Amino acid sequence: MDIQEAQAAFERGNLQKTDLVCRAMLAKQPDHAEARALLQRLIAHLGLDQPVHSRPDAHRYLLIKAWGFGFWSDMDHVLGALLVAELTGRIPLVHWGHNSLFRNPETDNAFETFFEPVSFAQWSHITAPGLTYFPPKWHVGNLGENNLDKWEGPGSRLTGLYFLNRPEQVLVSDFHVKVIDLMPWIPEGHPLHGLDRSALYRRLFRRHIRLKPSLRQHVDALWQAHFASDNWLAVHVRGTDKVHEFASLDVLNAQYHTSIQRILDVNPTLRIFLLTDSTEVVDDFQRRWGARLLSLPCQRGSGIQGVHLSGHPGEELGRQVITDAWLAARCDYFLGNGASNVSTGIRHIKDWPQGTYFLLGADFLGQTDHSLHNW
Repeated sequence: MDIQEAQAAFERGNLQKTDLVCRAMLAKQPDHAEARALLQRLIAHLGLDQPVHSRPDAHRYLLIKAWGFGFWSDMDHVLGALLVAELTGRIPLVHWGHNSLFRNPETDNAFETFFEPVSFAQWSHITAPGLTYFPPKWHVGNLGENNLDKWEGPGSRLTGLYFLNRPEQVLVSDFHVKVIDLMPWIPEGHPLHGLDRSALYRRLFRRHIRLKPSLRQHVDALWQAHFASDNWLAVHVRGTDKVHEFASLDVLNAQYHTSIQRILDVNPTLRIFLLTDSTEVVDDFQRRWGARLLSLPCQRGSGIQGVHLSGHPGEELGRQVITDAWLAARCDYFLGNGASNVSTGIRHIKDWPQGTYFLLGADFLGQTDHSLHNW
């Protein structure tokens, strides 16, 4: 990464890459004059060198579409976009349409199958006559479409950075928004300014994400039936298709049993609640931990095909993911994979006491992802 790369990105309108490269350079060399000057040009280009409207406004909306990948990847996009709504004073509406992998064919909005609405906003509010939209690829006649020029073409690959100072009444977020990329843009004086990344995620989650009553009751019933009489270490292990994006998955997974044993050495009465998408992992853990292990029945895969891509009913898969995650958040300890959206997402569900939440490998939510912005 160098200043020429950042300047070229800025000239072609790739503002997110400009920001990431400049901040990476300044992290290594705080007095880098060219990077600092280009970052100031970016701030002026976005109009953020002047006071911006950030108070809640009943006539300014942010439509958050499905990212269209794994459940917790979609949830991470939702939380990033909710941060945009917080920073811009917009009313959010989350709508997971037909590109969501976690809906049944007859379902209009898969998000509200699992969660309460994040605001009072309804579809009629964002399709009222005379509204203006951004990016310009959207208009009142096509808001229900999904994957519209998401990766290529005008209005593609737009992250939350592009939405921080727009005059249009309705903004539409369909490309992944990452919280860490927006953190430098939280202005001083904002209630979220100064929070570390985990606290920021937890604040957003606590404020906006609420399970449907039927799901809460289901989780409660399972807890009482299987968990309430013991203390628990929840362990999340990724298998199947994760190897496509994380080549050293087998090396990381080989560390689990040793890490579990270290936790049990200090807390010998703990039982183990296993969350995994892999039948091979269940078999391995059953051989190693025997009667100490609990793994609830759910759809799992073998080999390297992801369960969410294998034709199982989407809504049921979503319910299983939620059930495992919310049960894990009730456990006393958690051990997971730092490269997994599931493991990192479980951190948001509750305030984990220090020394009770552990990840193998680096937490990828704390890492910028340049690959999405290489255009």
